Amino acid sequence: MKILFFGSSEISVPFLEEIYKSRHSITSVVTTTDKPAGRGRRTTPNIVKKRAIELGIDFIQIERFEDNFFDNFVKLEFDVAVVASFGKILPERIFKLTTTRWLNVHPSLLPRYRGPTPIISALLNSDKVGGVSIIEVVYEVDAGNIYAQVKFGVEEDDNKDSLEQKSIKFGKPLLMAVLDLIEDKNINPYPQDEENVVYSYKIAKEDLKISWNSSAMEIVNKVRAFSSKPGAYCLWKGLRIKILKAGVLSGAASNAYLDKLKFGENEKNGLVVEADKKTGILVSCNKNEMVKIERLKPQGGKVMSAADFINGYRLEAGENFD
Repeated sequence: MKILFFGSSEISVPFLEEIYKSRHSITSVVTTTDKPAGRGRRTTPNIVKKRAIELGIDFIQIERFEDNFFDNFVKLEFDVAVVASFGKILPERIFKLTTTRWLNVHPSLLPRYRGPTPIISALLNSDKVGGVSIIEVVYEVDAGNIYAQVKFGVEEDDNKDSLEQKSIKFGKPLLMAVLDLIEDKNINPYPQDEENVVYSYKIAKEDLKISWNSSAMEIVNKVRAFSSKPGAYCLWKGLRIKILKAGVLSGAASNAYLDKLKFGENEKNGLVVEADKKTGILVSCNKNEMVKIERLKPQGGKVMSAADFINGYRLEAGENFD
């Protein structure tokens, strides 16, 4: 079959490559325009565009859906359109210009987590199972009928980065199986269960700030959900500290520090209970719980272990993270 591919992120590329090496052909790639990136804000080629050029595939770049795009769109020949991490909502007009099938690769078990942040939502909610859905694309976001789904486990040490990789690993063969079955006229989608719809939402800048009045698990889940990019953060002496890996200190390990958690009048959550090269960085939070910080990145600095941060920045017990 002839495939029209929509994608604009690093996650899109493995799906583009998987289709390219299959029995199907990619007629064209639709991606977003090049954007400024890095400290110098130099215009950087879109990663999907770059890979399309390397593979010798025609591409179209858009900032928004305007008349000139639709004029070009009606000239394209394809049997199926595949959307994989495109990052833009497709306008209703586009579906009226073709009767071909549209597929979307969505990294959740729909109808759970429709919307832009399914992986982040799964981690924030301590989900133990994740997955990928191949669905029909319709004008209502992520509401199309389901062609196929695959489940995978979410482990305690998984974060956004690792779940994205799992979604790619399990999603690629699932997409190819669906495309093959469509070509063989041997698959029909089924509707989503509207009674169990759960939405995910766009993340705001203020969502990235750690509140030490939250429970230890909520804080650790936020660290997992935002990973290295965009990253959950706190402040220390006015310096922005991005927390990249943390765990809940509980049980016997936590009991040893109960006396230090008895706050004085001027103390608050976010207290550095321990800052030791062997123990690490222990920070108090709600309900007399503690978070153990294992890896972090200070503003303007490099990624480092808790021990390296203690050594380099002279962090001491009794100080506060805000």
